[in-house]
Amino acid sequence: MLTTSGFPATASHRSGCSGLSVHPRLVARRGVLVRAAAASVASPPFLTQKGAVDHVQWVLHEIDKGDKVVIAQTAPAVRVALGEEFGLEPGTPTTGQMVSALKKLGFDYVFDTQAGADLTIMEEAEELVQRLYSRVHPEEGHPAPLPMFTSCCPAWVETVERRHPDMIPHLSSAKSPIAIGAAAVKQYFAQKIGRTPREIVMVPVTPCLKKQAEADRMMMHTMDGAREVDHNWTTKDLAALIKERGWDYVNLPVEEFDAFLGIATGAGAIFGSTGGVMEAVLRTAYYFASGEHLPRLHLTEVRGLEGIKEATVTVPANPLGRLRNAEPVEVRVAVANGLGNAKKVLDGIKKGSSEYDFVEVMACPGGCIGGGGQPRSKDKEVLHKRQQGIYSVEERLAIRRSYESPVMQALYNEWLGQPGSHEAHTHLHTYFEVCGPASFDITAPPPPLERQAPACELPNLVGKVCLVGPESEADYLGEASDAEGAGVQHGAGSQ
Repeated sequence: MLTTSGFPATASHRSGCSGLSVHPRLVARRGVLVRAAAASVASPPFLTQKGAVDHVQWVLHEIDKGDKVVIAQTAPAVRVALGEEFGLEPGTPTTGQMVSALKKLGFDYVFDTQAGADLTIMEEAEELVQRLYSRVHPEEGHPAPLPMFTSCCPAWVETVERRHPDMIPHLSSAKSPIAIGAAAVKQYFAQKIGRTPREIVMVPVTPCLKKQAEADRMMMHTMDGAREVDHNWTTKDLAALIKERGWDYVNLPVEEFDAFLGIATGAGAIFGSTGGVMEAVLRTAYYFASGEHLPRLHLTEVRGLEGIKEATVTVPANPLGRLRNAEPVEVRVAVANGLGNAKKVLDGIKKGSSEYDFVEVMACPGGCIGGGGQPRSKDKEVLHKRQQGIYSVEERLAIRRSYESPVMQALYNEWLGQPGSHEAHTHLHTYFEVCGPASFDITAPPPPLERQAPACELPNLVGKVCLVGPESEADYLGEASDAEGAGVQHGAGSQ
């Protein structure tokens, strides 16, 4: 089956869903040139006995071929769980051995997704401040939906798109750390090493079974049509390979991440646990809004494994600051641990019994540390131990705030300009569709690129769909009436 852009889609595309028909190729994010995703690999597909794509064997094939740059990036939760497969206590960080194993497998570079998390924090914090400004100054007539929800968990995003489409405008438009790190590699690092995005194979190692589906979303592509993420491996995938090779994992030499995305902050580290995204983003959002460090580095109110956690952070009055607030502004936040608790939070918001400005949702119990791609454990305290492992990683890092990262400062100085800029929205933000978007079929040959569409420039905080191509909306609707479209809605700042 083909999407309306003529690109292969999965057979389950929009099954059982309905919504406003919007032609995907006629939707532009703010500052984004619209093109459909094309495979950055043209290798023969590797399939399992059940017919699914075997991403592990495909990546090993790419490494053996040697004609592309093959890059791994590792999520925070992997390093505190991988050792369990080799007899270590849950929560024991084995970062150096993990990097060593990946380099031993033949990866050209190994980057840290925690640095990608820092980039997500910068963009998400900026978006939150913009939305809060709209709340403080309603008289300016640019309402932005509150609360803002995190969007780095693909299972949560899928739940919103399919079950709560009215909440789509509330999702942060910032890409997840995996996707945002991949975008930085293929759009910026590729130029540094004299390669095109299609000559790079990006392979995240994650605790998540849904990250491949996120990577396959049709909008997750570079400006020349290459996929941002090519193949997702899980923690268990990497453990199985190490065992297959007969390596003594625990005693592998300790190696460091490669430099481009190798220096991360403690804020990026705690993304792996429930409450971590909230805490990390608030550190930076508070600084953006007030010009001061958050008085308490650790927000203990949002830590732990409880189902729903709440807190309030007060931004001091600063008429000359980003919020131009003459009075203190209370930022009301909540953390939902698991989709069942997310439903309770959503019910409270829709009924008006709960009022928040920012809500974090992680589908898996405990957050990423409890992802479906993590080792199975009979230890009843496994989530607590992994969570403590995540916090121990943070404690060892010298820099704990994303805006103090030299990597972030270099990326914004040399490439992006500033958080929330035109360039940042072009590469680091995404959009969401009612019922979910079409999925790109990685086994299909790379299709030709579509024509370049003009960029869509809309004021900040105005959540609108920007149509490009037809002369009028009526012409557009006529063209799309027989197509398999979907309603596309944007969070604030994602135009």
